[in-house]
Amino acid sequence: MKFSTLLLSIALLQSSLHLTSAQEGSTTYITTPGTSAYACDSSLCKIENNCLCATKSPPGGLSAEDTPQFVTITFDDSVQDGLSKTARSMLNVINPNGCPGHGTWFVSIEYTDFSLVQQWYADGHEIADHTFSHVGSPSSQEIMSCKAALSAYGGVPSNKIQGFRAPFLNYTKETLKSVSELGFTYDSSTSAVTEDVFWPYTLNHGVANDCWSGICAVGEVTLPGLWEIPMYAVLGKADVPQLMDVYLYGTSEEVKTWTLDAFNRHYNGNRQPFGIYVHPTHLTAYPQMADRSEQLEAVLESIRTIASRPNVWFVTNEQLLKYMKNPVKASELGKQDYMMCKQPKISQEVCNGLDDDYNGTVDDDLVNTCNFGTSSTKSCFNCPSVAPTVSNPTPPSTIQNGTTGYRYPAPESCDTIWWDPINNACLCTSSSCEYKNLAVDTTKTSSTNIKNDSSSGSRTMAPFSLCTLFASLVVAYFYSI
Repeated sequence: MKFSTLLLSIALLQSSLHLTSAQEGSTTYITTPGTSAYACDSSLCKIENNCLCATKSPPGGLSAEDTPQFVTITFDDSVQDGLSKTARSMLNVINPNGCPGHGTWFVSIEYTDFSLVQQWYADGHEIADHTFSHVGSPSSQEIMSCKAALSAYGGVPSNKIQGFRAPFLNYTKETLKSVSELGFTYDSSTSAVTEDVFWPYTLNHGVANDCWSGICAVGEVTLPGLWEIPMYAVLGKADVPQLMDVYLYGTSEEVKTWTLDAFNRHYNGNRQPFGIYVHPTHLTAYPQMADRSEQLEAVLESIRTIASRPNVWFVTNEQLLKYMKNPVKASELGKQDYMMCKQPKISQEVCNGLDDDYNGTVDDDLVNTCNFGTSSTKSCFNCPSVAPTVSNPTPPSTIQNGTTGYRYPAPESCDTIWWDPINNACLCTSSSCEYKNLAVDTTKTSSTNIKNDSSSGSRTMAPFSLCTLFASLVVAYFYSI
């Protein structure tokens, strides 16, 4: 929510914060002082109608023991070479079915290298929308211009850009309405602390998180079919909730303790997804800048510890929602198509974000470098004649169709992992296209491994914690700019 709203709400709620919820199978109510309740009747709101009430209980009536523990590692802002390397180091894990773990990147356009966006997508990770120029309270144009540029220059099919996160987590009901009207599948901007640690749910009956702000009031938000994936907080010093970049708020040992304590509350409780939310710029080494290696290692050690636990799966938000729509026991998860890992078998190198000929180099010097004077980017597709902007996210190409050097955009009928933009050819024209299985051979079907590459009770937030939370968010705001 807006920081002005946050400050006012904290002042009003100095005395206490109280949230209550009912068990799955009944109506869920969440109330806060001075606001109406979120209410959702699970006997009427059913997943077959793309409706799901907010609940702490595992989906599909599964027991906690039979439920996979999902971990979502997400990254925000521009995609650049050093940042991409940092992000990939945090996903150096193998899921129980032998497939690599995957993550979600909420991309803003300024300073982004589109060739790295395509590589991220081609490797099975998720690309999501974080607005074009990273502004609070974004317009619909900010949101759609980001999506247009990611598709045109990053090679991500428009229908595969399904998620949105508000910059600075500064969402409003108007933002959520825009996200729904623009056809996105989900938002992931709300926070979940202790009493509101819900599994993902739809906004048919409103928002169930951040109720202190009044957003949960009946009728405040009604967006049928739009999913909300809450961001799950870690409790830091004095139990102050931290969402993004937890490593900025304590020593390495403290951060590991906070992270693992929070994970264990999920893992030993109802297995709600656990999230690690990162601006990779804070963990990436830059010349003449502070050494970030100790902070990064603390995060990696936490991930390695989490990955060593049985039934832990590192997934994208898109994969998580596919599970929510058709939940299965943990023992069946690895067989689901969306959890498998494979790469197209292509006989020659094409500019698709993959190392098709397995020579150790992605796209073999086929990528275009686009220079705009004060900025530049790279892309497998045509360079725009001028730098993209919010008002003009896909300017005309520097090369005309039919002339030497022109790159052809992929049609909707061909995923860009199969598309050769230079020769205007889809290399997969049937359902029997060949893939290489990327799963490693493992006999450990119930545990997650590191890649070999070289419920707690309800809690009341005291006034001190609320004020400290505001201070922490202000710090995070400036770090996020």
